[in-house]
Amino acid sequence: MKRQISTVQNYELVKKYFINSIIFLVICASNKAMSYTDVHRAFLQACSNHGTLSKQQALDILIGIYARFGDSDAIPNEDDLVNVVAKINERIYRFDQKIAYTHHEPTEMDFFVFVNLQESPIDLQQNFYTAAELHYFRVLLRELMLSEDHTLGSMVCLNLTNETAGDGMKAVAKPRAEQLLSEWEQLGYFLVLEDKCYFGPKAIVEFEKYLNKNYADVITRCCLCNVTIFYGVRCASCPQILHKDCLKKYLRRLTNCPACKQLWSVTL
Repeated sequence: MKRQISTVQNYELVKKYFINSIIFLVICASNKAMSYTDVHRAFLQACSNHGTLSKQQALDILIGIYARFGDSDAIPNEDDLVNVVAKINERIYRFDQKIAYTHHEPTEMDFFVFVNLQESPIDLQQNFYTAAELHYFRVLLRELMLSEDHTLGSMVCLNLTNETAGDGMKAVAKPRAEQLLSEWEQLGYFLVLEDKCYFGPKAIVEFEKYLNKNYADVITRCCLCNVTIFYGVRCASCPQILHKDCLKKYLRRLTNCPACKQLWSVTL
């Protein structure tokens, strides 16, 4: 009888030890997965330096960072990229910063944008540009916002320098305006396609609050996701404009415009 009890006790001890070992391994794996490492720090630095990265650029950078700081030979994929960004955002949210993900309709590309949530984005540029140049930036935002399709011709953009004179400011020269447009395009604020200027992914993300506050009467929202929309697909039967991705998902189930209920006829 004593031997039987001893066997049962031994079994229970082994069972308890085994369960505790499993729990310990799970916790260790969880902590490892959740830890903030040099991979996250290096990727955050890259996003901060570039300001705007296409999804492919971001993945290429992450692959290089993994090769240097990763603890395995595994090559990161898009899921790893999403997880790294999510972990970084958990850490930097307290500083009113985030890495935002956005789909840019004019290029049909996805981007990661480093955003400061606290200060006015325009105020942040005061150390880099003159008052006239910052005013030129505001004028470009205003005219793009007020144009019907949120685009401006390249020559129209250059001619807007005439509005930068006054209040003791000298107008921005057109050669300088060309330099600024090129610089702001590289940073992701604007995009020039086929001689037309568009909002870039960084302007759409970083200035969403600014534009909603100052141009609330002309702001349009996609009726499917209720997010501010600048570029998309317009219904042939009504003024409604929708994000292409939202509309593709919607048309898998239904065939009518979600706004006017007429048969959808515009090719995507």
